[in-house]
Amino acid sequence: MTTTMPNPDEQVLADLGREKARETAAHIAYLRHLRQLHERGFTRVRLAEIVGVSQPTISDMLRRARIDAPDVRPGTHGGTAYEIAVRYAAGEIPRATMMRELADWVYERPAEPSPVAWADDGNPAVEGSATLQVGRALRDGFLTDEDYDALLDALADH
Repeated sequence: MTTTMPNPDEQVLADLGREKARETAAHIAYLRHLRQLHERGFTRVRLAEIVGVSQPTISDMLRRARIDAPDVRPGTHGGTAYEIAVRYAAGEIPRATMMRELADWVYERPAEPSPVAWADDGNPAVEGSATLQVGRALRDGFLTDEDYDALLDALADH
């Protein structure tokens, strides 16, 4: 029986992708904890001292945390669908868990188009929509094309 050795470049690329996902997952958790401390009464000035950045930087981080780092939803591995895909890519959860959680996720629905044709510039993007959350995970390399297609099929069946 012949065993083929993995291409060293492919292995390094796979490791790099996994480390990028781990770094992203850690950053989301970092922002979540920062937001939680702020919600518990820590001022922006105090958080800036703790973290070692300027107060405007803390304000920017808290603004991003409200979007990217909500509390983890019960029964899932993330506060957003994007985070679940990141945790899968980081090797923290198996593919079947990721697929189930993303297929069962309650996504925000896009806004209704304007009934006035000339005023309709298209539907505005909704941060929690499947298009943005799952599309962003695909774009950032946390989902493969095959995973994305399988997820779209699963969402269509729901």
